[in-house]
Amino acid sequence: MDYSAAKMDEALSELRSHTLTQRQAAIKYNIPRSTLKNKLKGAHPGDAGGPTVFSKEDEATFKSYIVTASEYGFPVDSFDLRCIVKGYADRKGITIRQFKKNMPGKEWITSFLKRHQDLTIRFASNIKRKRAEVGPTVIEEYFQNLSKELEGVDACNIWNCDETNLTDEPGQKKVITKRGCKYPERIINSTKSCVSLMFCGNGEGELLPPYIVYKAESLWSTWMQDGPKNARYNRSRSGWFDHVCFEDWFFTLLLTRIKKGSGKHVIIGDNLSSHISIAVLEACQQNNIAFVSLPPNATHLAQPLDVAFFRPMKIAWRQIISEWKEKGKRRRLPSIPKDEFPRLLNSLMTKLKARGSENLKAGFRKTGIYPLDKTQILSRLPSADSNASGTTSELVSQSFVDHLRQARGDDEASCNARIKRRKVAVAPGKSLSAEEASEQLPVRATVFKKTDAGTTSRTGKRGADTNRTGPVSATSAADSDVSESDTEFFDETCSMDTSVGTNCSCPDSKFSDVEPTDTCTDVHPDISARKCVPLEIHKGDFVVVEYEGRLYPGEVKVVKKQGAEVSCMEKRGINWKWPLKPDQIYYQQSEITQVITAPKKISRRGLFSVPELADI
Repeated sequence: MDYSAAKMDEALSELRSHTLTQRQAAIKYNIPRSTLKNKLKGAHPGDAGGPTVFSKEDEATFKSYIVTASEYGFPVDSFDLRCIVKGYADRKGITIRQFKKNMPGKEWITSFLKRHQDLTIRFASNIKRKRAEVGPTVIEEYFQNLSKELEGVDACNIWNCDETNLTDEPGQKKVITKRGCKYPERIINSTKSCVSLMFCGNGEGELLPPYIVYKAESLWSTWMQDGPKNARYNRSRSGWFDHVCFEDWFFTLLLTRIKKGSGKHVIIGDNLSSHISIAVLEACQQNNIAFVSLPPNATHLAQPLDVAFFRPMKIAWRQIISEWKEKGKRRRLPSIPKDEFPRLLNSLMTKLKARGSENLKAGFRKTGIYPLDKTQILSRLPSADSNASGTTSELVSQSFVDHLRQARGDDEASCNARIKRRKVAVAPGKSLSAEEASEQLPVRATVFKKTDAGTTSRTGKRGADTNRTGPVSATSAADSDVSESDTEFFDETCSMDTSVGTNCSCPDSKFSDVEPTDTCTDVHPDISARKCVPLEIHKGDFVVVEYEGRLYPGEVKVVKKQGAEVSCMEKRGINWKWPLKPDQIYYQQSEITQVITAPKKISRRGLFSVPELADI
């Protein structure tokens, strides 16, 4: 069919009003005369073309799911929709002869989109979950505060500043090549190096000169020649903006321009810590300037430069870089020399003069800043009346719900806890199968090994022998095991429950789920038997742990069923100190002797006193 339903209605309207004859209407609208006759007589009142595979109600269901899934942030592509339709047909128990094994082809997708003109295929931008969590409440509060700051402020006094970077990667380019060559290549060197810039513009489309920050220790004169007019240059070790660069940009470019105007000014920017400076805030207060921060994780919605300015700017930059690198010996250069960067940046600013001002105005309009309109952002958020699975289940079939749950990670398989790894003893150069590796894993238990010096070192939970005078950094207690052939179990002094990996059973203990006993004896031979007192331990508590006959203070980081992970301090004379590398390992309940007060800092060098351990 080469004509739309709208054309048919228009042609029939002119025929019924006798404006055109049937021949004239057939020529004007490119519709066969016989078709027009039949429509006038009502001989074929149905839609043009053959019947669809699914009913209008079914296709409306598919369409509602597509819209709902997109609002949740998990849009479907063509293949996803084909799989969903197949699952729908299979669940319904029907066999569609036009499809192979009920799987629709690409042609059905094309026809489906033609029948539903309000659906289309677009490239989707990837955003993090934190950004997706920005909701109407955050935006409403932001505009409520913003409206007070912008009251009576002209567009020329509303500024938006943001950092970006320009890389030396020219991007891909379509080329003419021999048919059948799937992967054509062109020789152009590039790296991931970049140069940081600060851009700032107002609601009237005025753009300040750029501020460039090189990654270098010193600044050279050739790095500033032939650049944009009134641009300023700086350098930093990291190549990024720090508070020194931001202050310099504010006082040399933005504040100089603001002082030329009159009335209240508003600066809108993200809430980076490098942008919050006492000197900047004092200058804003003295010059009637309001510094407004954007909502966290919402710059893709509320930052004018991000929304409408940076993308066309970087497209133009890639074109400039591609043309520059395609000439002569420049193809061999790994990156853009800093001597050449100002001239290339000047070319970019010249290109931006054509549409840069209009793009900047569009950014302020699209973010609802000027004119003030919160619906500009709220309309791009997920629909507030789109509820979770309850409403969705009423709109779509079970196959749609399954797909959405799988995309969201709500299915049971994706929620399984990660299995902890264990080291497997294997000779160098030898391979193992999964069955052989599983046979090597011993029963999880606390294992102690006698050394030649008559001391005892603990293995099993920490992998290799840990013969030491104090705690050292290690992984979690269940991360590694050793074979039983290398160890001896000390079970003559304590009843050990190896099934749960503990050597202590205490009544009413929150870590023990075995039968309580009256007392228990520590397995270490140098420690005398003592009464087990159940401790109520929480994350952040300071405790004393026992290791190889010595006591160490530490902080509880993770509370587990049979014990806790404790970050321990190390001995410094009669005092204690936190090690440079955190010493956090797992201790069983029997190894945690008492809860103490927080250690007291007694020196600028990081020395602490622990009154509870003052006598050891």
